[in-house]
Amino acid sequence: MAEGIIICDAQGRFVHFNASAAEMHGMGASELPPEQWSAGYGLHYPDGGNLIPPEDLPLARALRGENVERVEMCVRHNGAPASVWLEGNARPVRNSDGTLRGAVVVLRDITARRRHEEDIGMRLHAEAERLAAEAQRVQQGRMLRLLLDHLDIVVWAVDDQGVFTFQEGKGLAAAGMRPGQLTGKAIVDVYDQKTVPGVLRALRGQSTHEMNEMQGIYWESWHIPIVEDGKLAGAMGLSLNVTEWFRTKADLESKLSLIERQQEVIRNLETPVIQVWDKVVTLPMVGIVDSRRAGRVMDDLLAAVTRTQAQFAILDLTGVEIVDTSTAAHLIQLVQAVRLLGAEGIITGIRPNIAQTVVSLGLDMSRVTTLATLRDGLALCIRRLSTGRRRP
Repeated sequence: MAEGIIICDAQGRFVHFNASAAEMHGMGASELPPEQWSAGYGLHYPDGGNLIPPEDLPLARALRGENVERVEMCVRHNGAPASVWLEGNARPVRNSDGTLRGAVVVLRDITARRRHEEDIGMRLHAEAERLAAEAQRVQQGRMLRLLLDHLDIVVWAVDDQGVFTFQEGKGLAAAGMRPGQLTGKAIVDVYDQKTVPGVLRALRGQSTHEMNEMQGIYWESWHIPIVEDGKLAGAMGLSLNVTEWFRTKADLESKLSLIERQQEVIRNLETPVIQVWDKVVTLPMVGIVDSRRAGRVMDDLLAAVTRTQAQFAILDLTGVEIVDTSTAAHLIQLVQAVRLLGAEGIITGIRPNIAQTVVSLGLDMSRVTTLATLRDGLALCIRRLSTGRRRP
């Protein structure tokens, strides 16, 4: 999903709420009419079962002059069985004299990533707890032997002095050890205390869970205190060899990163925003512009203006043959949105047929700067930058 972009003025009224942002919040355009576009409307994010107070939302914080980075929020849509996780970045937008003009929020849907992480963690945790409980009940029995002989795990136990009393499991082979090799040895004599903090905490009565790496092998371990007659008698643990999981995870992350880079290249080719001069960006468009592409143009251009702190944004239509009626109106709205970010939008290279479409729609172009060519637009920006002017 594309990034969600929300822009509001200094009073907290929304002036832009793109389709991706609306979808992330589980609502269509008809569900958020302009008279209800205020920064607190419908945007209370529950986090861990508790609502984030409205004053702590990224948009509200940006309206107080804060720059907000990577805030994770959980959105629960009405009637939806699951939640949506969002990552929000926000910043205030200021006038040239430093007064607050508004704020902009960029949202990313991280639901898939969160569910992936939670699913893997839950499955590993559930499996390890099941194995640990089974091993504790049948430590000397047939079931324990089957588990130890067929699963890539290590099960061990120490007494209250930290001396190994049991050490078995197929996973020992991966560490170059044999069953019972450490029996009778104190754990602090075999391992550095910094390597086994979870075991030491279990010997103090605290169940622990830790991930560590030893000699190139990744282990996920659970440590359980052993209590007999109300007294701490030692600890036992289960270590699961998760090296293959780590490698698979790294491979998946590498592939996802490649896919994201490829998608970014495709998006940039479709709507190439170019910084042609200091404080000046341009978006040259070629071909047919439909409503979908116009929406992408708005998202990318507004994001570029925000990122580069541009004072001028030139939308060059020299290579555009056809725009539909709804797209023509969308382009005018784009210029207005750019103005709300504190920059000036300029349209260049309008062809006769596009001009006829604009006129037939009766669109108000009185506040939009239009020039014949991209060169003319760039020259105008340079002149105004040299004189310190934005608009006539």
